[in-house]
Amino acid sequence: MARKTKSSNTVRKLEDSSWLAQIIQDKMDVESSKMGLWVSSRWKSLNTLHIIVNKADDKDYDNIYYDTYNGKQSITICEIPSLTIEYGYDYDTEGMQARLRGLAERYKDDNGMYIVSVLTTNDLNSATIKDIEELMYQLGTH
Repeated sequence: MARKTKSSNTVRKLEDSSWLAQIIQDKMDVESSKMGLWVSSRWKSLNTLHIIVNKADDKDYDNIYYDTYNGKQSITICEIPSLTIEYGYDYDTEGMQARLRGLAERYKDDNGMYIVSVLTTNDLNSATIKDIEELMYQLGTH
């Protein structure tokens, strides 16, 4: 698939697994160009969401999938994964848990309600992004 960019008539190939993943990647690129070599917390949050969305888009990966929560598009993470092979040691299970807890604490809706719910104990290792649209909005405003 390809899409035209607003700034020109050139056609750009869709490089990620979905339009949502591509939009997140575009936001990461904009954040990178603003911050230079310094990695911002917004970029880290976008990167975490990008990884989760790519896994949800992967039909062969059944631990993370799109769902509906209170009538909103959501993502359910049945088991928070270790992604060290694809992304490095910072993305082991504990690292992914920490990244998701960071998303949960950093981004809440306008009423102060959590958009991301992370459940981790000795026998729980799951998370839910309750409203993808709201999380994208909050990522753009903070």
